[in-house]
Amino acid sequence: MKNLFLRYFPSMKKCTWLNIFVALLIVANLIGCTGNRYQQQADAIKSHVETFYGHLQSHQVDRAMFENEQIEVIALSAEERLLRRVGQMNQGEKTQEWKIIKTAKETAAENWLALARYFSETQQYAKARGTYRRIIETYQGSPYHLYVDRAKMGLRDVEGILDLGTLPVPPAVK
Repeated sequence: MKNLFLRYFPSMKKCTWLNIFVALLIVANLIGCTGNRYQQQADAIKSHVETFYGHLQSHQVDRAMFENEQIEVIALSAEERLLRRVGQMNQGEKTQEWKIIKTAKETAAENWLALARYFSETQQYAKARGTYRRIIETYQGSPYHLYVDRAKMGLRDVEGILDLGTLPVPPAVK
């Protein structure tokens, strides 16, 4: 019983078994790191969102936009990784990648809507219009209808405000 493995595999030495065991530990650790990668990406998205709103509250619009673009980069990287390794990934890994992609894209779309509202509230209507158009052009497909519909409503409101200068003023009621 002492050397059970060696009895069945007499040509393998103790050192070989130790190497195999260490290799299996490394593989198990790498698999664990893969799961951690998804958590790290989710944490990165959360961090970018917090920073985005912090910059927006302190009126640092360029920095807020940069943070939101970083969220979009996370989505693009996950899409690229999924396309590049689709045949090598198991179903669980594919599901995790899709979750990251969906979360990042929806979060970015929501942040662009917040930025467009910020521009509207600060009477920067041309920038609001551009941001709403960006949402409409960028976020195509059924998962993003909610965001696109909200952007279209915001765009109509902003264009109505911008067109007020060209509309005749209604007569005053006596």
